[in-house]
Amino acid sequence: MGSIAPPRDSEDPSGFEQQTPQKKQKLLAKPPPPQRDDEQKSKKTNSDSESEDEDGMTAEQKERYLKQVRESEGFEVEYFPGISYCCKIMPLMYLDEQPILNQEVKSCSEWAISRFNSDNNTNYQFVEVLKANSVFCAGDEFYLTFTAKDDVVDADGDQSAVIFQAKVYAPIGGEKEYYFCRPKLKS
Repeated sequence: MGSIAPPRDSEDPSGFEQQTPQKKQKLLAKPPPPQRDDEQKSKKTNSDSESEDEDGMTAEQKERYLKQVRESEGFEVEYFPGISYCCKIMPLMYLDEQPILNQEVKSCSEWAISRFNSDNNTNYQFVEVLKANSVFCAGDEFYLTFTAKDDVVDADGDQSAVIFQAKVYAPIGGEKEYYFCRPKLKS
């Protein structure tokens, strides 16, 4: 007859009790805390203006970015290559090469001017997007700059285009939210 393995103890179905004392000690030991490279990276001195924060921005870049956001309300913000744009307003570049995003920006601009018309009893018609900035947070919060023409004709028979700014939130899978639409503020 062949050899039959001894039956396992019914109180220890895992087989832990059959392990050697050294193996038991290893299995019961607490794992070491995970190494965190980001802790050492964030321990840079504030005196070094070239040191980067966790988003990759130097102190000088961050100061310039915040100044641009304050002064333009988010509509005139430059692109900073190599940084994390998580929760930051960023310019949307190359819209012509991104048809889905381009259509969303255009749709939000048209919707914003429609809301402006409704609120102000005007009849501006969307012409084109001049620029768009966005911050992504469960959708896009757009800072839109576009032109629109009123149906009013001037003395020369022209309809002059007006530059507008609008802020619209387009959540993922939800209804758009309108913050405002206005003629562009003079700088």
